[in-house]
Amino acid sequence: MTSETLFKNGVVIVHAADNTAHGVKSDLLIKGDRIVQIAPDINPSEDVEVVDCTDKIIAPGFIDTHRHMWNTALRGMHGNDTLTDYLVKGILQGGSFGPRDVFWGQLASSMECINSGTTTVVDHSHMNYSEEHPKAAIAATATSGIRSIYGYCYNVRVDSWSPFSLNQAIIAPSANDSLKALAAAAPFGNGRVTLGIAFDLWFLPQEMLQPMFEGIKNMGIKHFTTHNSASPPGTKSNIEIMHECGVLSPASHVILSHANYISASDSKLVKANGAFLSSTPSLELQAGMGTPACFDADRDVQSCSALGVDCHNVALASIVSEMRCALLHSRAVHNDKFIAAGKMPAKLNHTVQEAYALGTIQGARGVGLDKDIGSLEVGKKADIIVFDALSPSMICGAQLDPITAIVMHSTPGDILMTFVDGILRKRDGKVLPVQVTAEDGRFAGLEASTLAWSDVSKNLLQSQITVQDKIGKLDLEAAKTDACATFGFDPSLIVASL
Repeated sequence: MTSETLFKNGVVIVHAADNTAHGVKSDLLIKGDRIVQIAPDINPSEDVEVVDCTDKIIAPGFIDTHRHMWNTALRGMHGNDTLTDYLVKGILQGGSFGPRDVFWGQLASSMECINSGTTTVVDHSHMNYSEEHPKAAIAATATSGIRSIYGYCYNVRVDSWSPFSLNQAIIAPSANDSLKALAAAAPFGNGRVTLGIAFDLWFLPQEMLQPMFEGIKNMGIKHFTTHNSASPPGTKSNIEIMHECGVLSPASHVILSHANYISASDSKLVKANGAFLSSTPSLELQAGMGTPACFDADRDVQSCSALGVDCHNVALASIVSEMRCALLHSRAVHNDKFIAAGKMPAKLNHTVQEAYALGTIQGARGVGLDKDIGSLEVGKKADIIVFDALSPSMICGAQLDPITAIVMHSTPGDILMTFVDGILRKRDGKVLPVQVTAEDGRFAGLEASTLAWSDVSKNLLQSQITVQDKIGKLDLEAAKTDACATFGFDPSLIVASL
């Protein structure tokens, strides 16, 4: 593709001020990394690459506000896992991955995002067992071409599986120096990959947390993400602690993942400080984490909610899938109240428009980039996806109501093209090869080279063998009880039936 690309004769998805979106028959012109014109009939200049979008839908790329990108090699293990199962089989398996495994898992996950139309992802990267682990993850992310906020994580580390024990140095001695070095080198990937913080250790004393985060802010880091769950009665919530430490403030971009049981007072703090919640419906519903907050009428947080995939090793890595899951679950909960009373609902709960907003413009607001991404507007970044309106799953729906067709009917296979920063990353329904530099490729033992998906998949499968061999030698069931107790799960409350 040249530096200018003209999308002709397509249906362009545009957003209104009230978050609703609709399709308009129009052309769209990009120059470099920006959208420069949207109009019914744009005449191409001689050096413009023209893309015929007849019978196509042109839409903004999706935004995933909560994802763990590194753990692709764990896919297939969790089809029947609860949250406590996943604790030992997923969350704590970072030590089973070397930097090379992280590189291939991260690269595959990033390319999977591009395949499913996700152009921006917030990466909660909880696998830092060495200084090389985050470097490998960032190198792979930059190589892929995706836009990302890489959440450097101060994660706990397993010292021993039998008997189960965590490293007593809650924050690794090298962590702060590693973060400083990354902050000095950021951004990465021609500015597409910026540095944030993923943090879950709010139980640490405030006299330790406050200066730590002052130092982090002094590094120029403004994006913070954390897992959020209900706090024990009589204790401060993580949200209150974040506010007291100055992390939750209008000056920062804060995303709280899950928040299924967020309190009314915490909800007020979130809204007052411009923070956002990331609901990950597929994972939350499987893992027994409660009703997704984004459409929970009792929580009233839809205005500050967005969507994430969370664990692509558990669920399909598609923001459209999460839109659909959130919407259908909210409708089921709503409908059940009527059915229980012997009535029928006069209308469904929430709309396809609301679900679509969660994965586009709401996600952009959540990461503080709504001036650049999340909708198709002149001056915004050229993060664009193109749907086939004549595919078996889209035809008729795409012509009648493009938003309904996307939310209720589309699959990643219906996306023909994905552009990030104006660069084509998927064409004719296939993810394009990526260019890896010698500097980034060193984590996988590569020279500067071109990697097709077939190359990535071959190396990923070899990595999976290595990782699964390590996991196969662990007695995970024996470790589960101790691990659950360490993380505050009361074993007596984990029951097989009621």
